[in-house]
Amino acid sequence: MSASGFLTQRSNMAQTLLSSIYLFSQLTDPELEQVNAIAQTRHFAGSERIFDQGDGAEALYVIKFGSVQIRYSSKDDDSAMVLRTLGSGAHFGEMSFIENAKRSASATALEASELVIIEYARLERLLNAEPLIAVKFYRSVARYLSGRLRRTTTDLGFARDRNRRDG
Repeated sequence: MSASGFLTQRSNMAQTLLSSIYLFSQLTDPELEQVNAIAQTRHFAGSERIFDQGDGAEALYVIKFGSVQIRYSSKDDDSAMVLRTLGSGAHFGEMSFIENAKRSASATALEASELVIIEYARLERLLNAEPLIAVKFYRSVARYLSGRLRRTTTDLGFARDRNRRDG
């Protein structure tokens, strides 16, 4: 994170926002309060890098307001491909928490944006201390990944069928 960013921690600042994303949607209000207690907010200026592809991953992000572009650059090509543009209420960066891997893409604020940041170390301590929260969190991740795999399988089947017709 750049030195120009300002992190703050506020009580109940993002509890409603957190409850609206799949990772935390199954949590009770007291459980959400515990997640909220480890969350921070940070303002990013337009065009400010949040993280770069290949960086070590330290946090997941929820966009409180603003927009963020996620880009992937191939090692063989200097051009970058926009993977997604995310707006208020969207989240990113959770997969590196699950995989303990480096960032697979870059994230840049497209405009002045405020992000809720949950550091992996804090999240891991919470999940280790609160098994019920951990079960709900990991179940939500598993459901999300299952849905993504199902969509990818459908998309690949559609592409295969189209190639057979066109080829």
